[in-house]
Amino acid sequence: MQVHKTIKNFFFVAAGMVALTVFAAPGMAGVYHTPMHVGVRCQDAFQDTWAPTVDVYPACSDFISQIGSTDHVDFYFNLEGAVVAFENGNSNESCNPCGGVDSVDFFFMITHGTIANNNADYAGYAMWDDNTIAWTPNMRFGAVGKEVKIFSTFSCDTFKTSDGLFWARWQTALSGGVKIATGGHDLLYVDNSTTATTNFVADMQNGMSIGSAWLEALWYANNSNHPSVANTGANSTDCWNRQGATMASVQTMSALRDSSIGYVCWSGWNGD
Repeated sequence: MQVHKTIKNFFFVAAGMVALTVFAAPGMAGVYHTPMHVGVRCQDAFQDTWAPTVDVYPACSDFISQIGSTDHVDFYFNLEGAVVAFENGNSNESCNPCGGVDSVDFFFMITHGTIANNNADYAGYAMWDDNTIAWTPNMRFGAVGKEVKIFSTFSCDTFKTSDGLFWARWQTALSGGVKIATGGHDLLYVDNSTTATTNFVADMQNGMSIGSAWLEALWYANNSNHPSVANTGANSTDCWNRQGATMASVQTMSALRDSSIGYVCWSGWNGD
């Protein structure tokens, strides 16, 4: 497996399942794409304060408001009891009422991110439940259910590349066929401004590539952000071409799984 990255100079710091019901009818805005099924999961507070509280719901709500103009928002859940929705081989992963990642085309989440202290090959997402983390080696996205195409997370550190272990952390998760993933290679900041999530969606709706929309929206919202985008390809040329996927083209791109993956590429912007 070959890997390559680009960095541009320029922790998501955050300060039974509960469902936040959303009804959104798809419409027309910007450049047309076939409406996708979207799932959203966000967490602001954590059981027994095991992780710091952060005000994420304004950003999540604005994401939903913007994407609901063109796509179906299937669910908006928190992360209570949610680790099963990320686990490869667990039926919850492809269960839409359960908030499973592979039950939608586009999965978006905001929570704390981390790299395991005792095993740097593990990146993880904080769940509500006390000391519970969804770890990337237990994930395999894009292989079951609706076969998620876009996995987008507003979380610190999970896309860390500086130590050369990105593929060790993400090989299992990205080998299921998911076509593009976004995250942070270091700190990401959420505050009272919801500019980042609104602009991320609006730029995609207007035809900008998913990766470019993510990098630009997060960095211009806060120049201290460290956004990243990553994807696989059959080879280097294919990988970089696929990194230019839009909301329209990502739906028709072939899914690459396991031995069909020959290259992984990522791009990131550095905070000031």
